[in-house]
Amino acid sequence: MLGALAFLTLSASSASAKNGFDMAAGQPSGMGKEALLEGWRSFGDGWLLLDMCIVLLMALVLGAAIAYHPSTRRRMSNLAILEQPKTFLMYSMVAAVVALIVKLQPAMAFVIFGIGGLLRFRTMVGEAKDTGRVILVTVVGLCCGLKIFIVAIPVTILGWILIYLLEQQVAGVIRISGVESEQLREAIGVYRDLILKSDCQIIGEQTKFIKREFQFVVQAPQRFEREALQSKFDALEEPLRAKVDWEGL
Repeated sequence: MLGALAFLTLSASSASAKNGFDMAAGQPSGMGKEALLEGWRSFGDGWLLLDMCIVLLMALVLGAAIAYHPSTRRRMSNLAILEQPKTFLMYSMVAAVVALIVKLQPAMAFVIFGIGGLLRFRTMVGEAKDTGRVILVTVVGLCCGLKIFIVAIPVTILGWILIYLLEQQVAGVIRISGVESEQLREAIGVYRDLILKSDCQIIGEQTKFIKREFQFVVQAPQRFEREALQSKFDALEEPLRAKVDWEGL
């Protein structure tokens, strides 16, 4: 941990020196009124702003072509696989932002590499897609520190829209167990119909006959009410009524 921090400090010092920073003199050339104004003047260049937006959108479009490949969608059988496309899109955008930063400030490559490794392996941030968001806001903060507002602001806006769109549908797993073997096939059909009638989309399903258990990987609308569907499950007749476990919904 200390080694990583030392590495980041040395890299940042090197980057500062290469970009005209002289902290020892007390008046770094990359700071002050002119440096701040220079960061905002970039918005006057419409072609540069358009270039940034096209780069980010292309990264998302091409990343989506791989993330939502129909071959992988057909084999979705659990929640982790269902959430993978969101992670791919977030990382695709992060990579594009990193490339833009390095293009404008080549000396920052080592700093970004060190920050990414520190966050990925030393910080507990939950799921992979959450790691992507953490790295994204980190590089946005890095852009602000470097006064590359022409990158930071479009990335923030596009990132906000991306997260909003990706979280419009709730993904989860509905696992049913305890049905007698004789009623298992009938129960699968009944539960499937109830799920579909609740405006949920079934992405994948799996049946374990030995364990008398089956599960559905579903995508639910944002307005989905878990309690309403659970009440329908509870209203089933005794031979078909079973234990229902929810994951992610």
